[in-house]
Amino acid sequence: MNLKLKLIAFAGVILFFSSSLKAQTTEQTLTPTHLAAAQQMLLALGIDKQFGTIVTNQIDALANQAPEDKRAGFKKVMKTFMDKYFTWDLLKDKMMAIYANEFTEDELKQITTFYNSPVGQKVGQKLPSLMQKGMMVGQEAVEAHKEELQQMIQEEFAQKTDPPVVKEQVLPATKKPASKSLSKH
Repeated sequence: MNLKLKLIAFAGVILFFSSSLKAQTTEQTLTPTHLAAAQQMLLALGIDKQFGTIVTNQIDALANQAPEDKRAGFKKVMKTFMDKYFTWDLLKDKMMAIYANEFTEDELKQITTFYNSPVGQKVGQKLPSLMQKGMMVGQEAVEAHKEELQQMIQEEFAQKTDPPVVKEQVLPATKKPASKSLSKH
């Protein structure tokens, strides 16, 4: 698969997961103390200090799939883009809300207590490396069978006469007066 197709596939995966996550998010009112508990938990985990390393590791993993002569340029573009839109400072409020939506304030305090303990600190230090190693295991599994995957994809799309359609998430529309709505038949 060439780099352009890989990047399109990667963008598609990001869009799929972001739309799936958006659809699964339940809107609830979060108190300032609940959000503060989420922030304390994330800080105890050390995510603020490790965020840049995690992003760099992901860029490196993606760059390794690019042709060697394109890797440096790919890394440069991705780093510039991620530094602009994907930093801890830019995303921390949303990250806090994610955790606050999933855990009660009391649970967040308990998790914080764990991450402040010696074993919790060790988990926090080892987690990025463990996640990277886990990603590599997944990549190796796909790489070992990539020809089969490519064949499956080619067969699936060869059977279709129309290109696949991505459905947008439909949000409830506000009612408009019937006299102003236009319809074509």
